[in-house]
Amino acid sequence: MLPEMSFDVYPIIVTIGVIMAFVYVEIYFHKLNMKRGVATFYEIIASGSVAFGALSAVLLQNLYDYIENPSTYTWTWAMTFYGGIMGGVVCFFALYAIFHKKYPHTIKAIYIIAPASITVAHGIGRIGCFLDGCCYGLPTDSPLGLVFRTTNGVKVWPTNLWEVIFLLALSVVLLLLALNKNTRLCFPIYMISYGAWRFGIEYLRGDDRGSFIPGISPSQFWSIILFVAGIGLLIYVLSTPQKALDISLLPHNEKKVVNSNSEVKK
Repeated sequence: MLPEMSFDVYPIIVTIGVIMAFVYVEIYFHKLNMKRGVATFYEIIASGSVAFGALSAVLLQNLYDYIENPSTYTWTWAMTFYGGIMGGVVCFFALYAIFHKKYPHTIKAIYIIAPASITVAHGIGRIGCFLDGCCYGLPTDSPLGLVFRTTNGVKVWPTNLWEVIFLLALSVVLLLLALNKNTRLCFPIYMISYGAWRFGIEYLRGDDRGSFIPGISPSQFWSIILFVAGIGLLIYVLSTPQKALDISLLPHNEKKVVNSNSEVKK
């Protein structure tokens, strides 16, 4: 059995995950030699989006719980990843639409690095799930099973740990693609791979995650949408020519163009 923490470790781990997401962004912006003001602009609206995403993650989980059984529903501070990502994306584009005139034509850089940043934050966040004893799997007699403090002495599949490994590996792949290829494929790769992974691993989950549509879990429903949207985005990306990434607000207003092979031209 995993040792029980004397304090709530989850918020600390999630904070570390968010910090690492910004580290990924900084690494990519440094690679592009992007002007500090542009980088700060995106980091500020990303911070607001993270805060709003946390709120939407809680609200959607409460909606699931209410739909499952309105008569016994009570408020919870539990979160669902898909609620957080949807709220965060909506907030990001809303803030960008309001303030983007100061830094136009630079959002393509965020499009390329965002999948790696989202994935590393999610992966580290799952370490918090592992230590906190949530998001665990079905009971098992396998020697690979673990006993969490929340499973009442029952050995279960450590699906939270599996997801840590998958997400951190995926985040490294996406970061390397962003740094070395500057490719538009990062987002469809993320959407397809995580959608497929999450849909499959939900069959091994043993914790209560609420109800949304009979026959599948809430996360499986959103995973189907994410996967199909990823296929659509992949088709679009492969059928349209890659335009050069125009980073127009670099140091000293020196205009450079970064092509799909990360070559910098003056």
